[in-house]
Amino acid sequence: MVFSFTNLLGCNFPNKSDLYGTVLNNHGGSRFSLLDENDFEVTDQTHIGQVHLITFLFANCTSLCPLVTSSIKQSLERSEDTRNTPVLIISVDPKGDTIESRIAFKNRWGLSSNWRYLNGNEKELGIIWKNFYLNPQESAIESLSSQMDRKYDTVHSSPVYIVNEAGRPAVVHTNPIDPDHLYEDLIQISKR
Repeated sequence: MVFSFTNLLGCNFPNKSDLYGTVLNNHGGSRFSLLDENDFEVTDQTHIGQVHLITFLFANCTSLCPLVTSSIKQSLERSEDTRNTPVLIISVDPKGDTIESRIAFKNRWGLSSNWRYLNGNEKELGIIWKNFYLNPQESAIESLSSQMDRKYDTVHSSPVYIVNEAGRPAVVHTNPIDPDHLYEDLIQISKR
């Protein structure tokens, strides 16, 4: 009788994933109902039946957000299969991400209608941030032109979640986000 040591311990070691991002086996996502840049309601159920992406940005970001946006855009533009994948950007700056600034952000980046930039009040966003393990922090930055001219920045991470057809986050990519790896994982999740 052949009896392995792993059976004795009751351990089952998972097979190595064929995905580039971090596989999420128990992430429940988050319930939400937010408004996009056109003032239309988008919920966590809006894209059930479609693989889609969720990320967290703010319109006036000049550091991390442009890199994440560029990586997602490059990934989606690789093929017709991914070009129209829904992308939900959830604000990490509810006060600064006005309808006008979100529209300007989408125009600046040439983002198509499959990209929706969502915002809400800080309380409802706070629940989503917590469920997606974000903790955005506002910080003051002094402008070089004047000590009196103060701006703010939001310090945050910008993970990109691939959400499966059932509406559950399946994989997360963190910075630096490789557009090729994000694309490959998007294709793999779409086939499952």
